[in-house]
Amino acid sequence: MSRMRVGTCSWTDPTLTESALFYPALKMTAEDRLKFYASNFDTVEVDSTFYALPSEKVVGLQTQRTPDDFTLHYKAFGLLTQHMIDPRRLPKVIKEMLPSGMEKASRLRYRQVPEQAREMAWQMFDSALLPAESAGKLGVVLFQFPPYLIFSRSNQDYILECKARLKHYRLAIEFRH
Repeated sequence: MSRMRVGTCSWTDPTLTESALFYPALKMTAEDRLKFYASNFDTVEVDSTFYALPSEKVVGLQTQRTPDDFTLHYKAFGLLTQHMIDPRRLPKVIKEMLPSGMEKASRLRYRQVPEQAREMAWQMFDSALLPAESAGKLGVVLFQFPPYLIFSRSNQDYILECKARLKHYRLAIEFRH
């Protein structure tokens, strides 16, 4: 029989952190909050990676702060899922690859970003997940596509490209319609 895992989307959601119903204290360190969460659930969807590219250091800490049988599912970075993103959320190395003035835009789309910068975003996302993968704690990488992503050959090809770029990870695809 298969094992059923139970968890939530994020251990930092305000409905958990501000309610005083789940965590033993309203003010807890990130480390203590994750450890407490992991003592009650055995899996989580890490949604912070949708808003900003994760680092190997942070993923490594998340891996260390959870039990051996804990599973971490990471949401793909918004730029990689064709969402419009705030360029201020991009790492400095990627911002420096943008054409002059583009880093000041209110929102950017994937196709507006130069190929070199997109490639760097893919590489950074891929390598950041290695600590969880190496520890056997990586579940899936969730590609949550926006409602405006329509059925088309080019979008099908893009989904296949996502799999090719992250070939050593399991992907989950969600279409928001």
